[in-house]
Amino acid sequence: MKIAKVLFLFLLVSFQMFAQSKVPYLTKHGRATQLVVNGQPYLMIAGELHNSSASTTEYMKPLFPKLKAMNLNTVFVSVAWEQFEPKEGVFDYTLVNAIIDNAKENHLKVCLLWFASWKNGESSYAPMWVKKDTKRFFRVKTKEGKAIETLSPFCEATKIADAKAFTQLMKHIKEYDTDQTVILMQPENEVGMFQDIDYNKVALDLFEKEVPKALMTYLKENKKQLDTYVSNAWSKSNFKTSGTWKEIFGDTPEAKAFFTTWQYATYINFVAKSGRGQYNLPMMVNAWIVQKPDDLPGVYPNGGPVSRVMDIWKAAAPNIDVQSPDIYLPNFKEIVARYHRDDNPLLIPESTAQMGRAYYAFGAHDAICFSPFGIEDASDDFVFKKAYGVLNEIQHYILKYQGTGNMKAVLKEGNETYEDLYMGDYKIKVMYEKPNEPSFGIVIQTDANEFLIIGMNLSVYFYSEKRDTTAYIGQVFEGRFENGAWVTTRMLNGDETFHNSRLRVFGRLFESSKGIDQINKKEGDPDAYSPSKMQKTITPGIYKVITYER
Repeated sequence: MKIAKVLFLFLLVSFQMFAQSKVPYLTKHGRATQLVVNGQPYLMIAGELHNSSASTTEYMKPLFPKLKAMNLNTVFVSVAWEQFEPKEGVFDYTLVNAIIDNAKENHLKVCLLWFASWKNGESSYAPMWVKKDTKRFFRVKTKEGKAIETLSPFCEATKIADAKAFTQLMKHIKEYDTDQTVILMQPENEVGMFQDIDYNKVALDLFEKEVPKALMTYLKENKKQLDTYVSNAWSKSNFKTSGTWKEIFGDTPEAKAFFTTWQYATYINFVAKSGRGQYNLPMMVNAWIVQKPDDLPGVYPNGGPVSRVMDIWKAAAPNIDVQSPDIYLPNFKEIVARYHRDDNPLLIPESTAQMGRAYYAFGAHDAICFSPFGIEDASDDFVFKKAYGVLNEIQHYILKYQGTGNMKAVLKEGNETYEDLYMGDYKIKVMYEKPNEPSFGIVIQTDANEFLIIGMNLSVYFYSEKRDTTAYIGQVFEGRFENGAWVTTRMLNGDETFHNSRLRVFGRLFESSKGIDQINKKEGDPDAYSPSKMQKTITPGIYKVITYER
């Protein structure tokens, strides 16, 4: 009997250890950071549902098959504190379980978004028992002394209540989600306040105290790598290493912003750390980014992880793995360059559904994830589905070459006409064709004289960087990947490549008669169903190029 009991306990511990070993985690791959899921690197080809889409089981259920049909492998879904803990200490797991079950049924992974103390700088997702108790859970105060509806990040009671609920959520996910459907967590959403500082007495008193030692230690250790916004503010005191917020950063908007940021970041780090104590999933935060370079903190949510204050967040929130931008502005390439750092991989949880952005993020910045917001709105977008389908085809190559320096990407923005890439012995000139249509692509050097190019609306030229040497295109193959294996559909030459003078990245052409029976045709019209009336659509294609030099 005792032997059986010991054996049972041994097997139980072994099972728990095995289950824990399957927990998703982040790891380095060359210079890139990758997410590992079930022991394999994982590329999040994702989309985020609208805020209220998972608020009932009835509304969410039909969405998941649509997402799978769109070639997603991951979905970002919100969980509201008000629905998870409708009464203090009483937890409702119905929606969390439904999200996991629906995702699992449709072979999708999930990032859960914890809409709790804040969402978009507001507090509308907090439970009613929190909203009604303004004394225990006090609010941000304006300069005029008015308490607004936004929960104060300086309120210990709110922080503790939020953390308790999040911890219970993480505990339940660990117990219920035995197949690791949930692979990432986001505590809070686009946090910050729309003013320069919280004018509560507790906040103002703290502002007059010394800058925390943890922040000063970080600033000193990372002085040469600090963002210029932080570095310039610190330089005003000649880089003092101790003192109050004003003494270190001056009586400036920056001093108030760093103070406010520290408070939000330490609050959310407390929530994240509490949750990770139950289930150690990777954690990320997202930012309502600065809209204009001269915007002062408070014009955008002051305290959130905007690129200006990423260093403050790094010092304050070690339990947050990734700081992420929500990108709706047109200067996509500039924004992702700010967020992709050696200590911060690129993970895009919200964006417009422009497919070139996904290809550029994965190819140029080794992104972990690309996820348009309101993804269900694109469920009938043929080009989007096909473009995501191609990413699924080539994701094994993207993952293999992340962090190696042998993968680059291009994306036409504004009036750009071309981009030069340097790979191995080659200078590769990528020209953007058809200026009014999307132009983008990924270039992977798979061997010294072999390249894989994925994209659309491009012309690609190869030049040798070696002295007295000329580069030539030897062969061009158009094709696809099936279960990871290359399948050639055409060998291109002659008119298709101008006799191998350049690669013409046409993309894949789809022809459809959809809608033709609605054309206003007259009876007997011989052209009613002519090929000229076929609807033609271009989506990204895949090309293999063999080059040589002489």
